[in-house]
Amino acid sequence: MSQREATSHPIERGNWSSVLGFTLAAIGSAIGLGNVWRFPYITGKYGGGAFVLVYIGCVLAVGIPIMLAEFLIGRKTQRNCVGAFQKLRPGSPWVVTGWLGVITGFVILSYYSVVGGWVLHYAFLSLKNSFTDRPPEEVSAMFSGLLGSPFLQIFWHTIFMLLTIIIVARGIYGGIERGNKIMMPALFLLLCGLLVYALQSDGAKAGLDFLLSPRWDQMSPTGVLEALGQAFFSLSLGMGAMITYGSYLRGEANLFRSSFYVAIGDTLIAILAGFVIFPLVFTFNLEPSAGPGLIFQTLPVAFSQLPAGGLVALAFFSLLTFAALTSAISLLEVVVAYFIDEKRWGRTKTAWLIGGIIFLCGIPSAVWGYFLGLMDQIATNYLLPIGALLIAIFTGWVLTHSERRSEFESGEIRALPYLSWSFLIRFVSPVAVAIIFIYKLGIF
Repeated sequence: MSQREATSHPIERGNWSSVLGFTLAAIGSAIGLGNVWRFPYITGKYGGGAFVLVYIGCVLAVGIPIMLAEFLIGRKTQRNCVGAFQKLRPGSPWVVTGWLGVITGFVILSYYSVVGGWVLHYAFLSLKNSFTDRPPEEVSAMFSGLLGSPFLQIFWHTIFMLLTIIIVARGIYGGIERGNKIMMPALFLLLCGLLVYALQSDGAKAGLDFLLSPRWDQMSPTGVLEALGQAFFSLSLGMGAMITYGSYLRGEANLFRSSFYVAIGDTLIAILAGFVIFPLVFTFNLEPSAGPGLIFQTLPVAFSQLPAGGLVALAFFSLLTFAALTSAISLLEVVVAYFIDEKRWGRTKTAWLIGGIIFLCGIPSAVWGYFLGLMDQIATNYLLPIGALLIAIFTGWVLTHSERRSEFESGEIRALPYLSWSFLIRFVSPVAVAIIFIYKLGIF
């Protein structure tokens, strides 16, 4: 080892204590608010069961190959997303891909924390039983009241960022892994409980038909592109989170199996969320609108009219809180890992300093809704697809065959899975991500 390598060796990195801990953390990173408010809506809009089948195909052809590529880069280098590209191709322009991941994590968390604050606010309202015995118009108007109060948004933005920083500051095992081992099972149990409740409602049949009946006549080319985009964005690809999480992984883990488990877990949660949401929506003939309105306006109206609606609302927004937090900690960790590895900063100092800066940068999103929308467009339309495209090209065309295969096979992967993945990451995934990028630009 050279003197330079010895002095730049990362400190306080830590490792996952087990493959299970890593898998739960990676699933937590992938599962976010988009699983709950976007996936069910676009599934119903673009053909129900037909969309689900196309979506699963996109996960297999695009999502898993790119996720596996990120895991491979992270574990091979044991470095953050900037250091990983510096180590693999020192002095080359490919380090820009790593910097793009750090910038993307920073930008997304700045406004994602504001949305996470909305969830905390509604969990607090549920705890106070604020929806029960109120007219629908008043319940629906609560969201407009929240958006119209910068002070209230900044307050909950502060609480959400504090929770995120505290978890990340406690380290890989004591903070991120332990937090996910608590939050992910709790999220799943809450979801199962809500599912049992929703399937007994009067709108259960209509809700399930809306989601699952294959309506191929509604599966347009736009629907295929939406399925492709949802598969890509839902798995937290292109922002360095999976590279960073993969860097804390020991060599014996089976990357192919881990990628498959993460993708299945993320997809399962999204489908189950639809099974919960739409039976409740159809029970009261409400509009299954897209976006935040479904979560913060439509569903609270349903909760206000349901038996034990206060408890159901509390369980639902607690579930959303866990989903938001597990994604937020992965976003912060992307940025924190860079300063720990490359600048040799201590974890506690880095988490609080960087988290505080991100918090300040998120205040404009709490004050001006237009600014939040602008940041979201920049991240989803440009930063994420460009990052994923570069990762796919780098892994498939810049890394050598021996570099890919040696790391791929350290978890006892056989030849056929490697050849299948190698074909997809070289010829299918880059083209698919490029199509997503063009579609997001509005050219299609």
